[in-house]
Parts: sequence; structure tokens; C-alpha cells
Amino acid sequence: MVTRKQDLIFDSCVRLGDSTPLEVIEVSGSDAEDFLQRLVSCDLRKVEEGVGSRCTLLDGKGRILAFFDIHRHDQRFLIVVEGEMTGRLASQLDRLVILEDVQMDRHCWKVISIQGPSCRQLLESLGAPDPEGFLRSLRWQQGSIVARPRSPVSGFDLVIPADGFQKMLEMLQAAGVEECSEEDADRARIVAGFPGFGREIVERSLPPEVGLDDAISYDKGCYAGQEVLARIRTYGRVNRQLRMLHLSIDLDLEQLQMKVGDDLMATDGEHKAVASITSFAALKGTNSSGMTDLTILASVKKTHVEVGTSLSWQGHQVSGEPFTGEAQTELPFTP
Repeated sequence: MVTRKQDLIFDSCVRLGDSTPLEVIEVSGSDAEDFLQRLVSCDLRKVEEGVGSRCTLLDGKGRILAFFDIHRHDQRFLIVVEGEMTGRLASQLDRLVILEDVQMDRHCWKVISIQGPSCRQLLESLGAPDPEGFLRSLRWQQGSIVARPRSPVSGFDLVIPADGFQKMLEMLQAAGVEECSEEDADRARIVAGFPGFGREIVERSLPPEVGLDDAISYDKGCYAGQEVLARIRTYGRVNRQLRMLHLSIDLDLEQLQMKVGDDLMATDGEHKAVASITSFAALKGTNSSGMTDLTILASVKKTHVEVGTSLSWQGHQVSGEPFTGEAQTELPFTP
């Protein structure tokens, strides 16, 4: 098995920058929990202080309108969402508030996401607690530290009051934490196996298609899209599912004419397209054998989603020479 040098994406501890923004929607009020429980796909009874969850907002056909993390903080809920989905999510929630005592605020909280192999050492040097377990959190600096990898090694979201944001930035800068590039942030997402909005998650995506099964509750009661997902679970699988493939190649990525949307072919005797590339990235360095490690995220037809299924990409180098790369499917990130 090839050993991938995952820490070569980030050499130390970096913070995700404004090019990969995260925002917080605070939902409060005496009816906040009942209101959200009727709308979102996760079960808020399992979202406790210190224990968050991935979650989605769906339409009536079970398709994803937005996906996010949700945390309980005192008598309110904090929704951490990628910036480009924030407006859509906030407007969808706001229009559904009728007579409930529910307030929403997008300006009370800020998120700083730190990622990389030395994040734990950084927390220790700052005297900060280290929560263990995906989306587990501990209180710090009037906010919370959330164990939230957005890279293949380690990572945390610092959810802090907005008026403490600048001070926190200065603290991190003094500790040598620099902002990473948008390209490196996306490379880290891909190698870690997280779906991206506009890539793996598009207009018609269902949660089970894109590795968000943990964001779904099947027994908490009704919410938009719940009936569709329940039928899928009872009567059959979705038509496509997200999978990862890791190829070891003796070329730089720039030498391949690979692009999003390229087909992956079956290698089981039938020469047919059974998957489509949604994202791909190569690490900066090389693995122990001197080859480049290429990670592909792909939407795979249900006939070939079994983990360990071999698929191939058949394309060309920039030079015009044909190139074939074959790898076995793996699951995307799973908590």
C-alpha cells in the first residue's frame, strides 16, 4: 500500500482564509429548537453541549439546499456554514418563521478554521483545550473550540464572538499561523474526502449520494425531504454515490489532461463509463516511492460503488501520449 504524505499539504498549522469563508448563523428564542427540529435533517435531541452534528436543509424531494454543522451553545444553536450558502440558508429559514419566537443573527459570531499537523501543539501553546472526536467542542475565549478537520491530518474551528475576532487573529499571527491559499484549502478538502458545494454537491444532490449519511435522521419525525429519504433507505440505494480513488503516478498533475467531468471506466470486463470525476488534486510532494499521489473524488453508479471496485481513467498527457490510471474505490470522509 502506498503511504501518502498527507502532511505535505500543510507543513504546520495554517488558517483557512477569506477565499474559503465560514460563517455562523445564530438561532435563538424559546421556539428555536422546535422550529429547527421540524426543518433540518439531523436530530437536535442528539446535539448537546459539546457534541455537534453535520446537518442539511432539504427541499420536498430530498435534495440539498444547504449543508452545515450545528452546535448547541447555551440556549441557542450555532450553524457553521460555508459562506456561499449562508445567504440561501438564512433566507430559507427566515421565510419559514411565522408566529414562533425565533431570532436569527449572522453577525454575533465568527469562525477561524485552523488546519494542519501541528494544530494540537498550537492549542497547547495557547493554553487552549483539545476536544477529541469529530464535531466535539470545548468552551474557550467566550466561544468554543470544535474538533473539525477540513484536511486529512487535523483541524479545528474556533467559534468566537465577533468582537473577539481581531484579537484572535493577532494571537494566531503572533504564533506564526499564516493564511493558506484557496488552492491548498481545496486540495486539503479533496484529499480528506469532503464533498464541496458546486462540485460534489449540486442542485439535485441527495445526502446519501454525497457521503452525508450522518447528517440524516430517519426516526425523529417529519421534515422536508424525510419521506423521500425514508423510501430510498427502505426500498433501495440511490443511483450514484461519492467515492474516492488514490492513484500513484510517475507524472506531475500538470502533465495530464484530466478535467472535472471526465469519465471513469469499469475494469470488470465491460468497457463502459460508470463514474464521473467531480474533483481531483495532487499533493505538493511525492510518496516514498518517488511517485506523485493523485486523489480523485467521483460520482459512481450504484453498480460499481462497492468499496474496492477498480476503475480507470483513460486519457492523455499534455504531450499527446495516452495515459491510463487504475485504482480501487474508497469511501469518502466518514465520521
